[in-house]
Amino acid sequence: MIQSNQNAPFTVLIVGGGIGGLTLAHFVRKAGWRAQVIEKRPLAEMLSGPGGIFIQLNGLSALRQLDEGRLAEALYAQGGSVLAGGFHREDGSPLYLNDPEFVGRQDLGVCISRADLQQLLYRDLGPEVVFPGSGLAHFEQDEGGVRVQLEDGTVLSGDMLVGADGLWSRVRTILEERARPAAPEYSGYCCWRGLFSVPDRQILPENSSWAEYWGFGLRFGWFHVGGDRYSFYAFKNTEQGGADEGSSLAGLRTLFGDYAAPVPAILDALEGETIYRDDICDRPPIKGPWGKGRATLIGDAAHPVQPNIGQGACQAIEDGFELVQALRAGMTAGQTVAEALRAIEEQRSKRVTRVFKVSRQVGELAQSDTRWGVFARNQLYRLMPNWLGDLQFRWLFDYEAEWRSDKLLPKA
Repeated sequence: MIQSNQNAPFTVLIVGGGIGGLTLAHFVRKAGWRAQVIEKRPLAEMLSGPGGIFIQLNGLSALRQLDEGRLAEALYAQGGSVLAGGFHREDGSPLYLNDPEFVGRQDLGVCISRADLQQLLYRDLGPEVVFPGSGLAHFEQDEGGVRVQLEDGTVLSGDMLVGADGLWSRVRTILEERARPAAPEYSGYCCWRGLFSVPDRQILPENSSWAEYWGFGLRFGWFHVGGDRYSFYAFKNTEQGGADEGSSLAGLRTLFGDYAAPVPAILDALEGETIYRDDICDRPPIKGPWGKGRATLIGDAAHPVQPNIGQGACQAIEDGFELVQALRAGMTAGQTVAEALRAIEEQRSKRVTRVFKVSRQVGELAQSDTRWGVFARNQLYRLMPNWLGDLQFRWLFDYEAEWRSDKLLPKA
């Protein structure tokens, strides 16, 4: 059965101090257990990050279980509510318009800069929980627990191990008995992202908090992350491993300078701001167990998705919440750690696979780059009633987190 070593607090070792790892640490502590987060990056780098991020209603449902809802309140206070928005052609004509009313809510969540989110998540954990500056070297496990050795020689022991270390997960690499991570699947497009300021929304539509503009193999988007700060992102179909020749902003002006307002004004607002570029990759969800024994994976380490429906962070948050719930239920019912982990991996598999597929489908439509493909896409959205478009996303928000321990998951 699930129990701690030598009567010490049940200890969960978490590799990765991103959104998934830090939120999991909060859920672990709420359960009354001990969390230790291992992060390869220095603390300052861990608490930063490019652009902003969507935390939609399903992710917020889990976060509201923490600190009597105060963490979620802090996100709203610092970020920007997800209100009306939509997809548009490059000339500004609408393809699909979205409003929180389609799920009977005042908003669809909150957008916030990655740096602000990381800092809020770290704030109540601190150096007693998070150990930055040294990555995972290797780990071993037996019936009594897990022992981890870091790259600096530090050894940590716990009752279980969670890999929350992203696309290039070291934990997953070890579990798969590989010398190096398997290559992910390239989406066919790269992404630029960053932050910009607009006092008093001078250049932005009054009734929207986000928007995307779709062209031929090109896409430009923006969203509000709180105060007078906004995040932008842009995608381009291109070969993998490319780099900007000269200024990233100059290249973006060449690609998007003739798009409808407010895109040209946003490009002007990006003058002097830091712009990041990377390739977009994912991996098909794992068929079968995600982990082995007392080790498991969450978030991008298990099921990385393309960022087309704003669900990467939300699924990692859901993973962490449901993982702790499964362990609590398992303790009540006498399951072993391994039994509880395999059960929650199986339970989560169907939902994350659907997120993966829908995200790819939206990306394929949005990044169409032939005349026929763009024509067909635009006609599809023009002829499709808005309520039918809403169905593509409504199921995401049916998720409701509830902190309880009396629901035992079946054995995998």
